[in-house]
Amino acid sequence: MVDIPKLVLNTGLQFLRSPEGPTDWRQVAQNAANVGDAERRTYEEKRRLLPAYETFVSEPTPQIIELTGLHAPSVREARVFDRYDWIDMNITAFEDQLAPLEKALVTQKTGSLISKGVYKSNQVISTVGLGFLLGYLAKKVLGQYDPSLFGREIVSGQIYFVEPNIEMVERQLSFSRDDFRRWIAIHEVTHAVVFESVPWLKGHLNQLLKRYLEATNDGLTSEGLQSRARAVASHYARRRQLSLMHAALSSEQIGLINQIQALMSVIEGYSDFVMDRIGKEMLATYNYMKREFELRRRRKSGREMLFERATGLGLKMEQYVLGERFVSHIAANRGIEFVNRVWRSPHDVPTLDEVARPEKWITREENAT
Repeated sequence: MVDIPKLVLNTGLQFLRSPEGPTDWRQVAQNAANVGDAERRTYEEKRRLLPAYETFVSEPTPQIIELTGLHAPSVREARVFDRYDWIDMNITAFEDQLAPLEKALVTQKTGSLISKGVYKSNQVISTVGLGFLLGYLAKKVLGQYDPSLFGREIVSGQIYFVEPNIEMVERQLSFSRDDFRRWIAIHEVTHAVVFESVPWLKGHLNQLLKRYLEATNDGLTSEGLQSRARAVASHYARRRQLSLMHAALSSEQIGLINQIQALMSVIEGYSDFVMDRIGKEMLATYNYMKREFELRRRRKSGREMLFERATGLGLKMEQYVLGERFVSHIAANRGIEFVNRVWRSPHDVPTLDEVARPEKWITREENAT
């Protein structure tokens, strides 16, 4: 169970601590472990499970390649994680991604008293907020393919399986142990095949994320704040309503978020499409699992839905739904070869509007031929 008094105490003490950077990553890890009810699994426990997961990863690869027509190295490393492992791995990734932004924020540390106050407040908010976010996700994530963004090399396409979460869902929904793990593996191996066979994809996603962080850094300057104020005023003049999005984000940030959202919708939707097609062929309990899993998603509490809307995780859920509809519609009407045009170049990736209206993307691609 989450230790609420400890969490509240750590939040209060955060104002008294003096970590070097804008985010206290050590405290983020501790808060995330608390929120995520993390418990350590022994090395022997995880090692004992590994051969089965290696089989689940290798088994569907030929079918995925045959269905998609994509080609990628067939050797991938499966790793069994507990929640602590998942938190540690993602904190490392967050540190890499946020390093340029944190470097820029350090300048506030030695400014005026107001600047120092803002810096400290941001430090507490980022430390507590990231701890909550990672802790929440640490209880939800079942599997994860690591594309090693921000300059880190892909190490044989590592795929992580968070065993405590898989066991929890398996128990709650009475799933077949092996079928459920194979189903998760199909989704993650499809991610691996896509990232490893599309040479521009990792670099393009990297660039979008870096440009977003650079725009975030620019938005912290006085010029950036004034620009957002003008955008809010302009939006109100046109539509007679206030826009929280324009108040929090610049027009450049909004545009980049839309591009990232569209790309991730296709990536997630493509893997869901493949997972469904191959799952039907390989797994005897597929129909039962799919039905129960979708019911579970719809049975979220109001508190969960509120948290996901507030943190943007609701967008992640929409990615699966919109992306799978996009891919399924095009595959049904033009075939998987036509779907694969999304992987030809960054220009061929659909916009958010085209993800929602796939016929528009089909028309654009046919006119470009």
